[in-house]
Amino acid sequence: MVSLIRFILHMIPGFLLIGVVIFLHELGHFFAARALKVEVETLSYGFGPKLISFTTLKTEFRLSLIPFGGYCRMKGSLDLQKALRDDKKAIDYSEEGSYFSSPPLSRFLIYLAGPLTNLILAFLFTLIASLIPVDRLSDPPIVTPVSEYYEVFHTNLDQKGIEKGDYVLSLDGREIADYQDLESKLAKSKGKEVTLKVRRGGEIIDTALIPLEHNGSYSYGITNLQLPIIGRSESADFIEGDRIVEANGKRIDYVLDLYEAAKDESYPISILRDGEVLERRIENNSYPFAWKSDLRRYRQTDNPLIYSFKRTYELGKTTVRAIAMIFAFDFDGAREMLTSPAKAAGTFTTIGTLALESGKASTVRTTLMLLSIVSISIAMGNMIPIPTFDGGQMIVSIVEMIKRRPLRAKSYLIIQLSGMAIGYLLMVLIFFIG
Repeated sequence: MVSLIRFILHMIPGFLLIGVVIFLHELGHFFAARALKVEVETLSYGFGPKLISFTTLKTEFRLSLIPFGGYCRMKGSLDLQKALRDDKKAIDYSEEGSYFSSPPLSRFLIYLAGPLTNLILAFLFTLIASLIPVDRLSDPPIVTPVSEYYEVFHTNLDQKGIEKGDYVLSLDGREIADYQDLESKLAKSKGKEVTLKVRRGGEIIDTALIPLEHNGSYSYGITNLQLPIIGRSESADFIEGDRIVEANGKRIDYVLDLYEAAKDESYPISILRDGEVLERRIENNSYPFAWKSDLRRYRQTDNPLIYSFKRTYELGKTTVRAIAMIFAFDFDGAREMLTSPAKAAGTFTTIGTLALESGKASTVRTTLMLLSIVSISIAMGNMIPIPTFDGGQMIVSIVEMIKRRPLRAKSYLIIQLSGMAIGYLLMVLIFFIG
């Protein structure tokens, strides 16, 4: 029982955050309805019993008991009930400002506004996140061909334009800040030949970096030469700033030298601390410390607008494919691609806890990125052409535009009820998947 209570308390903050995104979706419907002269009777944040409310501009604004999402109820919601009660073929919409008195095109736009709002939100969340500078690990851009360390990488890939110890200054004329920056720029080069400016000894030279085919993909065949300086340590035998100078009787200049010398389960090493050489031992070929790296402030991209458009587009495509997998009963495939509300809620709470503990901008950025994923999921999910979902209502509007007359009241009811059944089943699957 205690574990259940802890689980619920852990999930609540995340569900509240997701609920805000869902409510903003409903707010999109609200503004579209008002712009198209359809009156909104109620706009509620949350569901269930009303806690507080106020009425203005003919709309009751509510805060309800269950603060997860919300709803936008437009004028005319009782028109269908009246038409069925009076056994009318068509829905009677005598009142001005009623949803059913508006033309099909207006209804189409009102329902489109919800998913469109989520797409805009996903773009904005990503844009803001990409503008937030965060700290990341930073190592000097000292490189070596991987062929220099065959015992470590088990490959003979040879990059003839690079020599061990080259310090990279620029790539295709673009300055390199650190090795992580070089790695990122190479990944974006997509297997094309690039030109590096490197410092080799006392010379500055230009050299070509040619992509090499390896296991069906392309690799540039270089890696970082990190200095063997200890950072955070879990053992009292090592402290930050210790430098490993020898292992198994071999001189150690870089971390890769240590990995190459580590051929035994247990072996002696020598560390340099404040000018004094100390003897230590590595047991079970396990290092009780992390290597020291600097931190550098950086932004996700130099082109936040382009990056945000591309990421929103790619997330949308991925979500559509995942939803298609659900309809095809490929739940394993969908599980790999979708973030369920339950999983997202737990992740939000974990990130929020880290933010409070560390105060780092990276936690805010990660939260915004996750919000963009949730917002895309809500947008694409609502576009599914099932009645009760926005996509289904848009299809109904298109049919009415083509037929130039409204659907019969009973037909509309059957469509709504069947859509609700399918919709609830689909939401349960999406909610618990993953």
